[in-house]
Amino acid sequence: MKTYTKLASLLAASSLLLVACGEPEATPEKEVPKTQAAENTTAKTEDVQTEASKKEDTTVTSTSSKKIETKSKDTVKPILRDFLQNQFKTAKNGMTEGVPFESGKSVYEDITKKWGKPATTFSNNTNYIEYKKKGKVTYAFAIGRGDRVYDVRTFVAPDSSFKLSDITFSDIIAIGGKPSSTTYNGKDTILNYKVGKNTLKFVGPTKTKKLDHISIFNQRASEPMGGRG
Repeated sequence: MKTYTKLASLLAASSLLLVACGEPEATPEKEVPKTQAAENTTAKTEDVQTEASKKEDTTVTSTSSKKIETKSKDTVKPILRDFLQNQFKTAKNGMTEGVPFESGKSVYEDITKKWGKPATTFSNNTNYIEYKKKGKVTYAFAIGRGDRVYDVRTFVAPDSSFKLSDITFSDIIAIGGKPSSTTYNGKDTILNYKVGKNTLKFVGPTKTKKLDHISIFNQRASEPMGGRG
């Protein structure tokens, strides 16, 4: 009986000791002062705004690079001025200087009879034909339904006294005024002018703002023929 009483007393004492000590407390996380937390949030917000600003700046730069400087008609070189003025006149009839074919009227046979077989004939299932000199395209034509020409493109000046690349977008606008519309295709800028039943297009790299080629497009004749073999 005495042994039992001692064992019971020891168990009771152990229980009291455990209750008194309890389980070890978990180490609390270090509390961040409200002021510091607010500063951290502000810093993160500023980082996000900085990244957004960088993107906006890029957009603005991209847009501003497309702006074309305006100039007076009198500052355009006489030879370029005469060429451009004449181009605006002949485009009404679908023609460009040095090309005896009319966009919207001439047909494929008219071209081959006078100029012979093109260097590139409806390649890659397109409806364009090309004439070349020393490996470079000089003229190109788009052929639509009924073999009718609906786009006349020239990549060279009518004589060797100047190059088309000598003409800037600023020169074109100085002579022709503000374009009916300005469009972009890849790295190119296109100044579009409505002249009679045709659209006169001046095409060149956006980066240089210089002319690469001229296109006279006739909407009415522009239904493509879907390519030829």
